[in-house]
Amino acid sequence: MAYNRQAHTPVWFWIGAVFALIWNSFGLAAYASEVTMSAGDFARLTAVEQNLFANRPFWASAAFAVAAITGFLGAVMLLLRRPITVRLFLLSLISVLVQFSSFFILDGYTEYFDLAGWFMQLLILVLAIIFFIFAHWAEKSRIIE
Repeated sequence: MAYNRQAHTPVWFWIGAVFALIWNSFGLAAYASEVTMSAGDFARLTAVEQNLFANRPFWASAAFAVAAITGFLGAVMLLLRRPITVRLFLLSLISVLVQFSSFFILDGYTEYFDLAGWFMQLLILVLAIIFFIFAHWAEKSRIIE
């Protein structure tokens, strides 16, 4: 049975949408802090971290930017119940996959992450998938249209 948008939107939808916004705000903040890093902040990084930042290819940095921005915009559009939400979360998910593929292509990344670092990367990927599925389901259910 199709969802009647005129009826009351379920509370769990709003909880999920607000969680998506909060989570993606953290991602956007992480990206902003990386691109606005001062020379002093860069100097305080370990030598390994400096090397990883300095040698990261443009496509990996661009994928991070696209993932963070489209994830945040997708969450905003989810709260506004706009159909572009699904496409934004899909683009964010693809960008996360592209960004994370650099960890396996570039030397140094796999050795750099400890267990907590790998957990965070996995959590980011899983939540990107969940947000896309949630938005797709909401669109199919006509909560967003």
